[in-house]
Amino acid sequence: MKIAILGSGSWGSALSVHFGNKGFEVVQWCREKEVVDSISKNRENRLFLRGIGYPESVKATTSVEEAVSEAEVVFSVIPVQFTPAFWNKYRGVLYSKLVVCASKGIDVEALKTLSQRYEEIFGSLDNYYVLSGPTFAREIAAGLPAAAVVANVDSERAINTIRELNTSTFRLYASSDVLGVELGGALKNVVAIATGISDGMGLGNNARAALITRGLNEIKRLGKALGAREETFYGLSGVGDLVLTCTGDLSRNRQFGLAVAEGREFTGKQVVEGVYTVKAVVELARKLSLEMPISEAVYKIIYERKNPKEIMEELLSRPVKEEKG
Repeated sequence: MKIAILGSGSWGSALSVHFGNKGFEVVQWCREKEVVDSISKNRENRLFLRGIGYPESVKATTSVEEAVSEAEVVFSVIPVQFTPAFWNKYRGVLYSKLVVCASKGIDVEALKTLSQRYEEIFGSLDNYYVLSGPTFAREIAAGLPAAAVVANVDSERAINTIRELNTSTFRLYASSDVLGVELGGALKNVVAIATGISDGMGLGNNARAALITRGLNEIKRLGKALGAREETFYGLSGVGDLVLTCTGDLSRNRQFGLAVAEGREFTGKQVVEGVYTVKAVVELARKLSLEMPISEAVYKIIYERKNPKEIMEELLSRPVKEEKG
C-alpha cells in the first residue's frame, strides 16, 4: 500500500517511520525544506524527531501533489488551526482520496471539529476518517506497542481501512462515532495542561487523580451536548488518551502546564494544541450553558493571566455537590 503523510512534526514523522518500517511505501510532505533535506540526507528528522532513524521506504518532499498523487491513503497531520485552509488550498488533489485525520483539536475560528470543517469543504464524510488514541509519537516511531481508534461514519468502512493499516505493534479499533473520537482527542489536552499546572505546583498525586477524573466528566458533558456518544469517552480515544497525556512526560500539553506553574517560558518547537482548544471549549460551554470548571480555570490562567495558585485554590474550594458521574 502507498501512503502519504501530510505534516513534518513529530506525529507525522512517527507515522512515516512506523509505516515505512512495516513495509508500506510512504511519501511524507514537509513544509520546511530543511526537514526534507534532513530526512533525505541523514535519514532523520532532526528538527522534530531527533534520534529516530528513517527507513529507505520513506521519501520526503515539499510538494503536496507529489506526496498525494499515487497514495491510496492520505494521513493529514497538520496543526488544527491551519488544517481547513490547507484542505481548501489542495481540495482538488485531496477530493477523491481516503483521508485519515490524525490532528487533535478544535478550529477556534469556527468552533467546529475537523470533521465538520471537512464536510463543509468536501461535501461528504464518506472518505473522512479520524485516528486518535493514547499514542506518543516517539514510542510509535520506536516500534513500541500501542492501540488507537479509527473512526468513519460507516463502521464497516472503518473496519476495512483498519484491515489495511493494522500492524503487529499498532493495533487499531473501529468506531462510527467520528465526533466523539475527535472530541476525546481534543479535550484531553486541556485537562493535561491543568494536571501539568497542578504537578508543577506540587499539589500531589491525589490532586492529579481528581483532575483527571473530573476532567473526564467535563469531556463527557461537552461531548454529549455536541452529539457524541458517551461510551466513546470510556475508550482509547477518551479515557485512554486522557490518562496518557495527563501523566506522561512526553506530553507537550502537560509540559506546557508544568512551565506555567513554574513561571518559565515553554520552549517546545511544536504547537501546544490545548492552548487553542481551551479557548474553543470555554466559548462552546458558555454558549451551551455547561459547567466546565477545569477548562475555565485553564482559560483564566492562560488568557486572563490569572495567578495559577489562586485559580487552583478557587477550583479546589468550589461549593460541595453530589457526584453524578
